[in-house]
Amino acid sequence: MTYEEIINKTINNEGNHCRASGDVYISLTNMEGFVDGLKNCNDTISILLTPYLVNIEEDALYELHYYEFELEMLDVDHSYYIEYMENNSLPKEIVNNIKPKAIVAKSDKAFLIESLQNYLKSMRKMVFEEDRKSDIRLQDAGLYYQIF
Repeated sequence: MTYEEIINKTINNEGNHCRASGDVYISLTNMEGFVDGLKNCNDTISILLTPYLVNIEEDALYELHYYEFELEMLDVDHSYYIEYMENNSLPKEIVNNIKPKAIVAKSDKAFLIESLQNYLKSMRKMVFEEDRKSDIRLQDAGLYYQIF
């Protein structure tokens, strides 16, 4: 299966949120299915996952920019994570639980899958307390993603 086929399948799954603008926000369950699909992917490319808090009933949307996760596929010998800079001002919920980026060796599909699974598992546990305080409509918002 190609990467494009996996993306199309993921975007068209039930449980996602499609706004009037045509933008699709992917549910956490469907993101986990996306990762499973990558296990059988013949081609892989760099990926940027951007999470959002979405309250469908209130039509509220909030981009969790600092929670993004990038996977960059490169022709390197081994895969590794990029860490946050020390003494940054990000909330501890972010720096203690997720990495901002992973460099993935083109031949290291296991690292790609594990990195995505770990990221989604960590995101599932987060409460986004500071972000939810920014707009009362986000108190009951669910976690969704876009893939770039």
